[in-house]
Amino acid sequence: MLRTIIGLGLTLVLILSYAVYSATLDSAFYLAETSNVESSLDIIEDSSNGTYSFETDSSISWLNISIDNSPVGTTLQVSSLGGVWWHHPELGSNVGDTPFQCFAPDTSDYEGLVENCDESSTHSIDVDNQTEEFRGILSKDLPLSGSWAFVANNDSEANQIANDTIADSILPRTWTIQMFDEDGLLVNTSGMGITVSIVEHDILDVSPYRIDPVTEMIWGMTALIGCFGIVLILPTSLYLAASAKSKKAAAINSINESD
Repeated sequence: MLRTIIGLGLTLVLILSYAVYSATLDSAFYLAETSNVESSLDIIEDSSNGTYSFETDSSISWLNISIDNSPVGTTLQVSSLGGVWWHHPELGSNVGDTPFQCFAPDTSDYEGLVENCDESSTHSIDVDNQTEEFRGILSKDLPLSGSWAFVANNDSEANQIANDTIADSILPRTWTIQMFDEDGLLVNTSGMGITVSIVEHDILDVSPYRIDPVTEMIWGMTALIGCFGIVLILPTSLYLAASAKSKKAAAINSINESD
């Protein structure tokens, strides 16, 4: 009986290990890599009226605005003509051990994006220091890390999905940055420094998501052998105990018969 149980267990281990191995050879998941490059933009300045403008026409995830030597007690307002975007005062800043990025921290997608950040074509912050940072997210589809995984039936469909994601995120926009005083009037910002940078994305590579099948098979066999080992401990112990008891009884009977 014990040999039968062990034989069946090892057979199941081999079959299930091969199933794990074969499943890793053909995956429906694809991984897309993008450039994820930050670049600076040219700005048209009208500091006497506290107004700055620039244009974007590419696939962009992040918008970063830095101001220096700014008038304290004013309001920095950033407006986009051409589409809505997302902003939060703590966007990009560390909250605990991770940077705040609008989406829920326990997920890898944009679940909770609207709930965690404000969606509008115009956002503003109060300028409390001479140096301030302003950040926004322009797309809910582009990967902030530069890569993302998705499901596709074949290579052609995977390339189509990846390129459509980039193309759909290209939205021509005209931007205006303005500084207002407490009465809502434009202020003179002569002497203030301002820089604008964006993070752009272009497809670099689209490939099937691969894992090492040999390593996965070894881990699968280890797990299965461990599980079957635990299952076999009890019947094996009972078998050995019964066998020892039977041998002991046979020895006693042999002694009694000899007497």
